[in-house]
Amino acid sequence: MQIDSVMFPKLIEMISCLRTLLRRLLLLTFWFVALAVASAQPKVFPARGFAKILTPEKANERLDRFRKFHGINPAAEAFHHGYLLQFRLEHYPRRGEVSSREGSLCGLAFGHGLIRLDLMASTNEKRKAYLLRNGPEPEAWLNAFDGNESKQLVNADLFQPLAPGMGHTLFDLMMPFVFWDAKYQKSGRVIGRPSHLFEFSPPAWASEAVPALKKIRLALDDVYEAPLRVEFFGRRGVPDKTFGLVSLKKVGETWIAKTLDFRDALTSSRTRFTVIAAATDLDLGREVFTPAGLDETPKVSEELLQSIE
Repeated sequence: MQIDSVMFPKLIEMISCLRTLLRRLLLLTFWFVALAVASAQPKVFPARGFAKILTPEKANERLDRFRKFHGINPAAEAFHHGYLLQFRLEHYPRRGEVSSREGSLCGLAFGHGLIRLDLMASTNEKRKAYLLRNGPEPEAWLNAFDGNESKQLVNADLFQPLAPGMGHTLFDLMMPFVFWDAKYQKSGRVIGRPSHLFEFSPPAWASEAVPALKKIRLALDDVYEAPLRVEFFGRRGVPDKTFGLVSLKKVGETWIAKTLDFRDALTSSRTRFTVIAAATDLDLGREVFTPAGLDETPKVSEELLQSIE
């Protein structure tokens, strides 16, 4: 895939605004939320030039800013900044039929380290609700709606598929690796964008959960400081897993990731995450972002949800 080099006509007067908006890009988050701007619209990411090599001081500054954006301050208020995204997961195996699952993702603010994920019931599984708290030592809780209270998950659970047979995991949504020990590798051009590459080494808890994981590589955009690509490396010299941003969509004043692809080189499969509706600038009650509140459903008026299919 290629990125057109045509410039947005009003780029000069909007550059400062776009920088702020793109930092608010949900990197699923979701991201993240290993992302690669493989086919971003030229109006969002004009492709120009190569990034200059950073000094150690400048590299640390950029990484610190990125970490702070994905951190969490539970005491901080986040009024009028909440969001809810309705999504569809579609898994494309190397062979066999495509499977799908729908759900919602919500938070107090884009970049806030507290995320709630709800998976709708399917033919073979009941509804599930997850609470994710990001950080150097991430935490997660699950309400399986089986008559029991929400339970805290162990580290190994973060690396399990969200739905049976699919490639996307809780770890992918949280991106706790940004808080691991990191080394600045180099700068250059990634998917048509000037960027800077950082590599992260797994701490003991991650190595115990996934012994095969050796490192994670992140490419940050030079201008917007948004992630362009995330690669997971195992024992091979090439990535075992790569995340890519397929398309963006503007909802209100915020650009969000509309479509994400999660590719597993070991199984030759792909899981696509597609946002089908979104609402931003919400006031979401904090009670639904607690383990005890997972049995409650976040309430958002249908009038506030914007379809983006």
